[in-house]
Amino acid sequence: MRYRFPYRDIIFGLEDSIVSTLGVVVGIAAGTDSRYIVLLSALVVIVVESLSMTAGSYLSNKSELEIICARRGLEVKKKEKAFLLESLIDSLFMLVSYVTGGILSVLPFFLFPPQSAILPAIGLSVASLFGIGFIKGRYVKVNALRSGLEMSLVSFFAAGLGYLVGKLASTYLI
Repeated sequence: MRYRFPYRDIIFGLEDSIVSTLGVVVGIAAGTDSRYIVLLSALVVIVVESLSMTAGSYLSNKSELEIICARRGLEVKKKEKAFLLESLIDSLFMLVSYVTGGILSVLPFFLFPPQSAILPAIGLSVASLFGIGFIKGRYVKVNALRSGLEMSLVSFFAAGLGYLVGKLASTYLI
């Protein structure tokens, strides 16, 4: 079996991290207006989610490789080291992608007060996702503009829902 570059892990890690982290920080910023709480929450989300996604990537990629081997009638024991190495490499790509995406979403909160950072965070995240989708579209030879728009709209809706939940929670929980 030849190693395949983990495009899926990279795109999934970036997209999931940007959307998840953005939703969390925008919601918390809307509900608390505390830079400390926003950045603490962002750090926890990025660390915990990146480790979770890395473990999930490792386990799912290893399982996929084992299934492929079983379907082809290959003995799994002979391929165990290759499975382990490929799965580890893929999961490292997931880790780096997830941390990178999370940092992009949080960056404006380091530079501006929470309420002022919400729109720049959304803008940076939407633009980043558009770029990822656009590049992916070009690479797979589909409409790059449509691919970029599709990916960026996901972020916009997640951020909007995060903001709404933060506002509602700050109104009704306090």
